[in-house]
Amino acid sequence: MTKPNFDLNDDFVKGAEDRASEHKAKPRDNLVMLNSRVPKELRDRLKFAALIHDRSNGSIVIEALENWLNAAESKEPKSTAFDNDGL
Repeated sequence: MTKPNFDLNDDFVKGAEDRASEHKAKPRDNLVMLNSRVPKELRDRLKFAALIHDRSNGSIVIEALENWLNAAESKEPKSTAFDNDGL
């Protein structure tokens, strides 16, 4: 049996832990990133609503954003292709 070319000491283990933490998968879900920017009071209200209505936080946020975007789109003035023909 060949001897490894490294010693298993505290420094080696610490270095391995550091390298593992650097390569840890970062959350890519936009909802996770969004939660870090939402004030704590709103996050708490969201968690409470999810608990009361037996839904996930994400589904509530998605529905709220869709409703908000639909409302914003309905307030925009409607135009036709003839209005925006550049003439």
